[in-house]
Amino acid sequence: MIAEKNNSPDATPKITIHTLGSFEICRNNECVYLPSAKSTKLWDLFKFLLANKGMGMPPETILENLYPDENYENPKNTLQNLVYRLRKLLNGEEIFSNYGCNILFSNGCYSLYIPDDIALDTDIFEQYLHEADIHKYECLQKTADCLEKAISLYRGDYFPELVYEDWVIPKRNYYRRLFTQAVNDLTNIYKQKKEYDDSIRICEKAIQIEPYEEEFHISLMESLIEKGKISEARKHYGYITSLLYKQFGIKPTVEMQRIYHTLKDDRYKIDNGLTIDEYVEDENKGGAFYCDPKVFRSLFIIEKRRNERANEPVLPVSFNFEGKDNSDINANSSIFIEFRKFLIKSLRKGDVVTTWNDRYLLVLLPRIDYKGVRVVTDRIIKQFQSNYNCSDFDIKVKFHTFLP
Repeated sequence: MIAEKNNSPDATPKITIHTLGSFEICRNNECVYLPSAKSTKLWDLFKFLLANKGMGMPPETILENLYPDENYENPKNTLQNLVYRLRKLLNGEEIFSNYGCNILFSNGCYSLYIPDDIALDTDIFEQYLHEADIHKYECLQKTADCLEKAISLYRGDYFPELVYEDWVIPKRNYYRRLFTQAVNDLTNIYKQKKEYDDSIRICEKAIQIEPYEEEFHISLMESLIEKGKISEARKHYGYITSLLYKQFGIKPTVEMQRIYHTLKDDRYKIDNGLTIDEYVEDENKGGAFYCDPKVFRSLFIIEKRRNERANEPVLPVSFNFEGKDNSDINANSSIFIEFRKFLIKSLRKGDVVTTWNDRYLLVLLPRIDYKGVRVVTDRIIKQFQSNYNCSDFDIKVKFHTFLP
């Protein structure tokens, strides 16, 4: 188990070296030392040895990684000089000299000695994740607690100031991957427990650190939807899709499109002020059953199986609008929405309607043959055209023997 910090006055001060989000040295959560910019080369050597803690590094390997563009006639002497200066710097700083932090040389290799009194944020980060993994099959709350603590330690990239150093990239990606997985695991736990406020809180915190991680945004929007905050979810969808396109030219992925179709679903009647309960109540008053495409597909399969014995076809019907200038009218247009309402109201309770995609409405009319389906669709279109100005578009109807 991970020992909690002892904050009593008699406790030995705990030194922690932070590398995630910034490089700084803290005692009891207060920053007590920031490396000087004048000693950048020496601190880069310290960071390299710290990243390879517990491993002996040959002089050639150190110089190749830290100074790849410089040629040294005598690499060993060059590094000896740097090590000497780094040891002098560490011994001159009370925070290091009091704890015995030093550079060791053995078998032609250098290594950094970090005593047990000095903690590394990366070690604690991984320990909490290990604890979370142990409890995941036993106690979700303990798992969540450990993940919360791990996520709180991750404040950003590993050694973020080393922007152009290739040697830091593998570890940076490693800790970023652990952080991403921890956030996803924790939000999944909160969603499983229906604690959506906590899921939203974690997602918003994670997005501040990794603003382009799509999974965080998807999880945030899912939690907002579950909380009934549809307007906020829609605004966030517009924000993130616009950001990804402007920054990287990336169009919405399949998962993002799934969120988009969910937000368009008429179950979420935010625009006309209906709550979900009010919508369900209103749905019972009459008209066709409106559902999402997945439910529609399931109902279609059931109806198809039911009709197989009688050898009768199931004929889903698609409706779409086409402008007089051959332009398509999508599902967000007012005329599309009005026709969908009219269609649902005009059909029987046993009929099924869905917005199949951005252009099409799909209708299932059980136990009606082709001739009967044609009569129903013609009647609905004529009635709609008599009530609405349809001079700028045509309503196209198509009969299918399978789902498009």
